[in-house]
Amino acid sequence: MKLNTWALAALGTLLITMGCEGDDDPTPAPITEHEELRLERVFPTDANPGQEFEFCVFASPMHFNDGEQDWVIAMVGNGELAAHHPETGAVEWSVALPAPEGEGVFALAQPAWLDDSRLVVAYHTVPADHEAPYDANVQRLSHRVVVVDLMARGLDEGFEPVELEATLPANDDATVSFRPDRALSRSDVVIGRSADATLGRAYVTLGNTRDIQPWHGWAFEIDLDTWADQGPDAAISAVFNSTPEPDENCGPEGTSGSRDRRCGGGMWAPTGPLLVEEEGGGYHLIVGTGNGQLDLARNDYANTLMRLGPGLDFNPMCDAEACADFNPDDPSLACVESCQDLFIPRLLEGQNPPRPADGRCPDDMTLFECWQEMDYIGGSTPVRVEVGEDAVLVYPTKDGHAYMVDADHMGTMHDRHKLVDLCGTEDDECRKTWAGMAVTQPLVMDGEEGPMVLIPTFMPDRTHAAGVVALNLIETEDGPRFERRWEFPSFDDPSAITRFREHPGRVVAAPIEEGGDPVAWLVEVGDPGSTGRLIALDPLTGESLFDADLAGRGQRYTSPLRVDDRIFVSSCPGDKAASRLEGYQLVPVD
Repeated sequence: MKLNTWALAALGTLLITMGCEGDDDPTPAPITEHEELRLERVFPTDANPGQEFEFCVFASPMHFNDGEQDWVIAMVGNGELAAHHPETGAVEWSVALPAPEGEGVFALAQPAWLDDSRLVVAYHTVPADHEAPYDANVQRLSHRVVVVDLMARGLDEGFEPVELEATLPANDDATVSFRPDRALSRSDVVIGRSADATLGRAYVTLGNTRDIQPWHGWAFEIDLDTWADQGPDAAISAVFNSTPEPDENCGPEGTSGSRDRRCGGGMWAPTGPLLVEEEGGGYHLIVGTGNGQLDLARNDYANTLMRLGPGLDFNPMCDAEACADFNPDDPSLACVESCQDLFIPRLLEGQNPPRPADGRCPDDMTLFECWQEMDYIGGSTPVRVEVGEDAVLVYPTKDGHAYMVDADHMGTMHDRHKLVDLCGTEDDECRKTWAGMAVTQPLVMDGEEGPMVLIPTFMPDRTHAAGVVALNLIETEDGPRFERRWEFPSFDDPSAITRFREHPGRVVAAPIEEGGDPVAWLVEVGDPGSTGRLIALDPLTGESLFDADLAGRGQRYTSPLRVDDRIFVSSCPGDKAASRLEGYQLVPVD
């Protein structure tokens, strides 16, 4: 990939103005010695304070054009979809998500675009008298899905609200019911459209906060065409449960199952399922599950990747004889390699199980037993990449590794690459032993000789390096493999053990100049009480094109939004705190 002439000049001439507009003496922080381009904060500044919200903005900003005006939409945690003027940051209109009388709204999941002006939105309702602002642990009373018409600045009256409800067959001749109080909707809503569908089907996936039992991974399929034609009672076309265990098998009511392998299997990856379009107009989903129970004999699929078709049909397509005596602590290689539509993470030959410095995993503990103690492995969304004649899935996980999985036969693992070291040392305890080191979705970009992926990592200690890791995907005689290309910051640089200590935002591709080649943008979320950074990277070298202080901390899991020459980011000092949208502009220097 080559940057255009304007961007090439910018590589050698970028600077960033760290002071706000309206400062008497803003002090620039030059990245290079020339001054032809800078990034200026448009809001919040003294002149344009923007809009502060009582609740956190958990979702990424969205761009909407009503035919006359661009708007930047921020979905606030209390269910207000606020339309900001991109120049001032002022909220000029909004749409409120509905809740039954006596209930409030709590919204985290990124909505999906139904078309250019309508959004499919999944959210929770909570007690109206609960102390505000909410965090993810507030009691959930119901889970709802609506369609918002931004052009009409209200709900689409053709889609009455849907409430998510389900009871499914479970193991031991029992049933398992969807419990709103044991489910959290954090993941992006995605929409699949087959060739014979007008609107398609929306997918809402859920896990739970703090893994409070009984909990499971749930996926709901909502047929948008049926919803529009027949109403909300007919809208839910399929439901899937990743661990169909009756509640009594999940441990004591109200206790945390984060260190157990009972039930669980939450589909909580913030970026949601991967939607893969197929030739002929079909599609399928690749869904990652979090910690919990893995037992093929009981149809429990925690800590895996699954291929689900429309209708949420799932069959792992594993060899029955090889998997007859499935061992959840140490699955046999013959079994896991036989599965066509299920990926079970594992070590490559010669790799050792993790051994954290705090001693939680003694030498006689298997990989899955150790993952249980560390609350690993899921939480990310893979990407599909073509490597020569092979199609692979690149899957980063909480254990700080990237897995390369054959996209057609998911039991085949081509490679496993360590992105970062394991958090914590004997003298530097890991501050978040549950968090892992990668919760994200890779960004696929064109390299000089083939595809590459960029993967943000983080590290809750003060000893080990973390940041964005770029991997080439190369063809070899033995199949596709990873090849490390660069890190930002370089892991040899002292800043790599002070930066990226918190979950970062998502990395996305957007040009510096309209029509130019894309570069990689993301937000490095700051430590509590500090400010984050807005970063743009040259995808070929990892060189920082911008590395600017935000006004606030930023927000994990969210993406920067580029509209013309402006960049917008969500920013919350904490999940249970006031927040705002921040706006920046790329300005040529005279």
